[in-house]
Amino acid sequence: MNNNIGLKQARLSKNCKYIIDSDGNRVEYDDPRVVHVWPIDTSIYATRMIANFFRNMGWNFRYTGKTNAEVLQYAKKLCSGRECIPCTSITGATLNDILSKRKEDQILVYYSLDQDGPCQNGAWRVVWDAFAKRLNLRNVVFLSTPTQKSNYIGQGDLFALKLGTFIAVSDLLEEAEYTLKCLARDNKSAIKTFEEETDRVIGSAKNGVLAVRSALKIWAENLAEVPLKANVEETPKVLIFGGLNVLFVHYPVTDYFIEQGVIPKVVDFSEGLCWLESEHIVRYGFKRGLINPKEQFNIPFMLLSLLNLRNSTKEGLNALKMRLHLAGLDSIVRRARKIAEKSGLLYDVHIPFRTIVEQGHRYVSNIGYTETPVTTGRYLCSIEAGAIDGLINLGSFNCQPAMNSQAIIRPLANKSDIPFASIDCEGPWISTNQRRLLETLAVQAKRVREKKNKHSSLAF
Repeated sequence: MNNNIGLKQARLSKNCKYIIDSDGNRVEYDDPRVVHVWPIDTSIYATRMIANFFRNMGWNFRYTGKTNAEVLQYAKKLCSGRECIPCTSITGATLNDILSKRKEDQILVYYSLDQDGPCQNGAWRVVWDAFAKRLNLRNVVFLSTPTQKSNYIGQGDLFALKLGTFIAVSDLLEEAEYTLKCLARDNKSAIKTFEEETDRVIGSAKNGVLAVRSALKIWAENLAEVPLKANVEETPKVLIFGGLNVLFVHYPVTDYFIEQGVIPKVVDFSEGLCWLESEHIVRYGFKRGLINPKEQFNIPFMLLSLLNLRNSTKEGLNALKMRLHLAGLDSIVRRARKIAEKSGLLYDVHIPFRTIVEQGHRYVSNIGYTETPVTTGRYLCSIEAGAIDGLINLGSFNCQPAMNSQAIIRPLANKSDIPFASIDCEGPWISTNQRRLLETLAVQAKRVREKKNKHSSLAF
């Protein structure tokens, strides 16, 4: 590592449309020296879709892979251990990439969250500034984030639309994969077909949103022909939820349920995107005395607010734009799910993000802008929808919103017939006791599904 004291850090320009390197020169995103690195542990489908999307823009792209013990070990060089798992995972993946993959002339742009809190990630700006000084590297940009704050790294709303579409489709691909792994009559042949069809969908990302939609339609038609050994609707299913932490730690939990013949579903990444997009809406509404999501997310109110000259027009327009983004993403998810459902491999019910936070707000205020009301709302909405037979609230031990949601959900779960369990993780692994907890929940979920199937047959 370069230990030159006082080295000027590379950074994004004020409008985020280009990079300013360590020598103060303007560098475009598609410059051959620039590599966009994705250290966020998203599903392999989301990552590959994003990779194709970036490469189609002429950007060099690299992703770092799954969270594992080696990645978290790298993080110890910079982290104290008090940070949340997403922070340590992204830190470890970033440092590992710098030390093992970087070429001397490259300008690296690393992606992660840049928010104002009150979650731990509100401090990431300070944390990464400290890391940058300690590493003292030339031409490395930390904490780039394709959200409203950076105007989607200077690319605008069309970039956001495409990114949202690709992530929504990737959620459906993951749901279908887990269904096939549980129910395919010939697992090897089915997974081969699934991979071939999915490769086609992912490859279509380079041709835009309409191409992905067309490819998804063919994907659904071809996968509908794969023989299953049981009916999807009659098979027990569990939801693994708990906010963005879940992306980094769910692997042993999903693998366990697949072994048991219980279909796992990881909460949609697109739901996390909606939460990120909602930040400006919540803060704008609260400034005007609105504490209920029904009021905060109300489009007519936003329009009327803009007519009030005492309000900040720019701030109001940004809030309105974010609300329209959420409506657009909701529409994208609905349409994509409707197409993919023809595969016969999907079973979950789409629930608009606004409904989720409205339900969560009944038990914990949404104005704090944390994942706690989202996680609580997801639990309540999943119970009401009836597609899921068991729920796992999976969080990291040092994530306060995750701990808060567990405390709120537990008494609610005690009143429900749907089995529920909470697990705190230190990484993508589980203890023997946690495995026993999953075993108990799997048995209970099977019993719940048997009961539902019996009632359905009697009703018929």
